Amino acid sequence: MYICWIEGSERRNHELSEGETTIGRRPDCEIVVSNSQVSRRHAQITAASGTFTIADLGSTNGTFVNDVHITQRILEDGDRIELGKDRVPLLFTSDPTKFSGDEAARFERALLDLKLSEKGESTVLQKISWILDFQQMWGKTLTAETAFDQILRSALSLSGAERAYILIRDQQKFSYAAGMLASGAKLEEHEFRASRSVVDHVGKTGTAVIMVEQLDDAFAAQASIIAAGAKAIACLPLQGIPADAGATSTLGILYLDSTQPMHALSGLDEKILMKLAADASNVLERLELISNIEQRKTLERELALAEEAQNALLPRTIPLIPGWQLAAFSKPTRYVGGDFYDFIRTADDSFVAALGDVSGKGVSAALVSSMVLGSLHAQIHSQKSLESAAQACNHIMREKSPAERFVTFFVAEFHLDGGGKYLSAGHTTAYVYRSGPKIIEDLPSNNTIIGAFDFSSFQCSPLGLEAGDVLLSYSDGLTDAENDSGEMFGEQRILSSMHAAAEFGAQALLTQLTQDLDEFTGQRSQSDDITIMAIGRVK
Repeated sequence: MYICWIEGSERRNHELSEGETTIGRRPDCEIVVSNSQVSRRHAQITAASGTFTIADLGSTNGTFVNDVHITQRILEDGDRIELGKDRVPLLFTSDPTKFSGDEAARFERALLDLKLSEKGESTVLQKISWILDFQQMWGKTLTAETAFDQILRSALSLSGAERAYILIRDQQKFSYAAGMLASGAKLEEHEFRASRSVVDHVGKTGTAVIMVEQLDDAFAAQASIIAAGAKAIACLPLQGIPADAGATSTLGILYLDSTQPMHALSGLDEKILMKLAADASNVLERLELISNIEQRKTLERELALAEEAQNALLPRTIPLIPGWQLAAFSKPTRYVGGDFYDFIRTADDSFVAALGDVSGKGVSAALVSSMVLGSLHAQIHSQKSLESAAQACNHIMREKSPAERFVTFFVAEFHLDGGGKYLSAGHTTAYVYRSGPKIIEDLPSNNTIIGAFDFSSFQCSPLGLEAGDVLLSYSDGLTDAENDSGEMFGEQRILSSMHAAAEFGAQALLTQLTQDLDEFTGQRSQSDDITIMAIGRVK
């Protein structure tokens, strides 16, 4: 058996062997599909004893076999596999010569699958034209009105129904979007009549209800059907992946009814009706995406302002202090985050360095981090001790922030001669590279977290740096960063980076550490804010 697909302008064939064959964007997949909407490891085909089973590997945009969204399915000769939002096509076949790769041939094979020989040629061509007319119209414009009108017109002609509606999801219910009579006249929203019992059933189950000759007993006695005078109903779910979720759900409903029996639908008719419903699903997906894009643009503008405000609180430039080298890096998971750092000159012969991590992410964490950093600044510039500054930050957190919020931070004060002290309030272990013996010392937390308890008190521990020594502090987003296999970066990799580069100074260490982090995580999305601070005495 073979998998056939198009890469660029070339046909590609891959012969399946016993075992597992992975499909995705990653270059180490057996079948590499270069499309941004296909996941890095999208799907997998397992061959065992002549049976070939395809399984979706938790892809973002789904795997489809013969237009059906699947998680796992046994493949049969001629099955059409489609991947991702763009429905990238592949063919499972025993004869790769059948795959021409062009759209006309794919459509021709699809029609053969529908057994067109059962119908007369003119009827078949008419039914095919309904799909082609829609595809042509949809290719020219992206308005809901044009697309929905074409779908309703085709569905009415195919079914012989008197009325047709498209409903779209609105929270937990489905609301009117478009309507049409068999004559082609539009139905306005106030004229909308539909069986709520049928709509609710299809919305909940995601399965079509087609009763073209007479109504099932379960629905015939429903008051909404009696009121509408319906004698025949076809109701199909419009399924897709909504913008606010990662799984397929019912985005809308195609509803047809009539006061007289509709046409008796053949297997072909039902499949074409299902195809029209699938096309309507694509319309809803794309319209929802457009709406989501507009909302996201508004949010992005607001977040950009928030980012600008937060950046104003971070040091615009890192101060130059004779005999010292200071370096820092910060990258939020979103526009703004809960991490912060700063270097504060306190007098001609000393400075303070601070790095903090607010619980949570996003705008709410950023607001708390701004509040804590502002409080810390005020205390340091008022020549308060590190202990008093931590106490003040704890007090303002207890008064002004939600109970579930807390802050960990590492703050150190150094004199230009290298003497100093540090305070770590529940923060990750810091490290000091000692250039003389070429060893790394741990600096564990020596106080409770900020904002947890009213009764907390804070104490500093002595910390001095000799020429060539380097101090490293960081937020837990660094150790928790994951690669594609879900493995975390961890403390040992931090220590390896320090052994490799700390002897060359703080900036060299920061560069080495961020390079090692990028190589480790690859294309994996960042799951937490990452902030790193390095302080070294120049030899």
